[in-house]
Amino acid sequence: MRIPVEWLTEYIKTHKSSKDLAASFTSLGLMLDKPIEQYENGAYKSDILELEHRMDRSDWLSILGCARDLAAFEGIELINPELNKTELLKPSKERIVKIKVDCPDMVNRFNTRVFRGIKVGNSPAWLKNRLEAYGIPSINNIVDITNYVMVELGQPMHAQDLSKMRAQEIVIRKAKQGEKVLTLLGDEVELTENNFVLTQNDVATVIGGIVGGKETGIDSSTTNIILDAGNYNQVVIRKNSRQLKILNETVSRYDKFIHPKLTEVAIERATKLILELAGGQCYENIDWYPNQVEPKLMILRYSRLKLLSGMEIESKRVLQILYSLGYQINNKTEDQIELEVPYFRTDVDVEDDLIADILRINNYNKIPVTIMDSAPPKEITPAIYNFEDKLRDLCVNLGYQEFITDPLVQFNEKTHNQIKLSNSLSSEKSALRTDIKETLFPITENYKKHKKQLIKLFEVGKVYLQKDDDFEETRVLELIYLDESLLPLKNAKNIKKDLSSFLFNLGISYYYGKEQSKTTKIYFNNTEIGKISVNSVSLYTEELLKVAVTPKRVITKISDVISDDLSLVIPVNLKFGVIYNFILNYEERIEKLTVKEDLIDPQNDQKRFVLLNIRHRIENYEEFKSGLLKDLKEIYEIESKSFLLT
Repeated sequence: MRIPVEWLTEYIKTHKSSKDLAASFTSLGLMLDKPIEQYENGAYKSDILELEHRMDRSDWLSILGCARDLAAFEGIELINPELNKTELLKPSKERIVKIKVDCPDMVNRFNTRVFRGIKVGNSPAWLKNRLEAYGIPSINNIVDITNYVMVELGQPMHAQDLSKMRAQEIVIRKAKQGEKVLTLLGDEVELTENNFVLTQNDVATVIGGIVGGKETGIDSSTTNIILDAGNYNQVVIRKNSRQLKILNETVSRYDKFIHPKLTEVAIERATKLILELAGGQCYENIDWYPNQVEPKLMILRYSRLKLLSGMEIESKRVLQILYSLGYQINNKTEDQIELEVPYFRTDVDVEDDLIADILRINNYNKIPVTIMDSAPPKEITPAIYNFEDKLRDLCVNLGYQEFITDPLVQFNEKTHNQIKLSNSLSSEKSALRTDIKETLFPITENYKKHKKQLIKLFEVGKVYLQKDDDFEETRVLELIYLDESLLPLKNAKNIKKDLSSFLFNLGISYYYGKEQSKTTKIYFNNTEIGKISVNSVSLYTEELLKVAVTPKRVITKISDVISDDLSLVIPVNLKFGVIYNFILNYEERIEKLTVKEDLIDPQNDQKRFVLLNIRHRIENYEEFKSGLLKDLKEIYEIESKSFLLT
């Protein structure tokens, strides 16, 4: 979610910097996804916070929703946007735009208003700048208002020119197979019976819940419009958008569960803005809402809150948090609170969701850290996950670099047993890979561009195969060895050496192969554990887990080497080599000195932070460390400082 800070401050009054606001959002669960941007258009300036939205929160796809949580967290007032307060006109019978829904399983609510005598033109600077800072181009005042309210409140809206409609009606029905709609962007989209459309005289002009049509679009000649705010079946919208390969701001919001009541708020907000910015008169019209959704009532027990949080939170603080998030308190006792969940919180289903809200706003950092008074729970991590972590370590020790690639690939009819997706986003990602090498090997091109001759890559992932009417997933470790300076046979010889070292560390001292066309299958004790080609190895991790054992090694030396970290603040003009040699030679029991990090102090460019790792055999290390730091300060004016690497 993109948040222009200037727009955000419409709803909360704060003097915090954008950086501090981003930190607060992170505590709330909305982490900064990109560096803070700056948008500028003439006199208008605003920082942009790009926030990563991982939870099933439809209200977080609105600036007001994000502002509400931030206001609660900061303990400041939330300023709600103004809604229409003027009385609507009653239309004559012949001026009512009829609404009919023939697919009630796809539509929950369809709320409409009619505006007559409006003037379409350019939007005022404040509206245009806010939309463009968010990332939506300005079209005209009517279209901009629908987009503005969508971003502000999270409810998509749509306006149509009444004079361009084939009849004064909107009939929502399922699309006909092969029926076509020309969208506002000029794309002709062919529909199926799974889609639904808005029609007049049985002619489709809008793809329901996804995109408007060009035929009834708003332009400078428009004077009369019908505005709608719909609430649709979320599953239908998700499937239809993927099938039609249309992903836009509207779809991203309908992907989440939106409460039907939001159409009321959005249409009142849009009404106020249209009357202010485009003039005209507003008439009542049909609000199709056959099955009204009742408010959700829940109970919060203080005993449950204490059990999950491990702390006592005062009832006054609990009530304050709930009020600030929009919950309505119906009754309260010493033991529990009976409340009504606000309509915009469609993600709240169980009591623990309420507790999560309280702990978030109260700040997770306040949860006390104490020593456990009971044994930790039994380890339930599947053995294959721990084993694959071990395989990753072995690969890194052999000099390989890990990558995680997208398993979606282009469908190829020649690929045997490939799984084709029925609702792919694009033709380039229309199937699942049957071999990790298919997605990992292209990474080598980036290394070649940087003139890297020796390329050693690995990935732990899955491959997918069609098996009759079923599907099969196989967990695979893929190794790629490519030396541009060597002939293919030499590459093959080297990767066999790495394979032998790798398997030896799993207790597999011997294995054999059976050649098959361009690859050789690898066996151990009659179990197929992988395959090898000229420049790659595929190993089946679940099969490896079955046969792997701890390798037997002769211990020639008992090591008591200890590793400790030491952080220093060093003047920039001091050559580090001097310090490195001083520390390394300070005590003969120091075996190795490694620089783990070297950063310029962001607060003082004349200083830099250096984090060292010292491997040593010193028993009284703290006494040694104290003497070392004392000498470093006296001789080189170096201090020690603990810091968090970022």
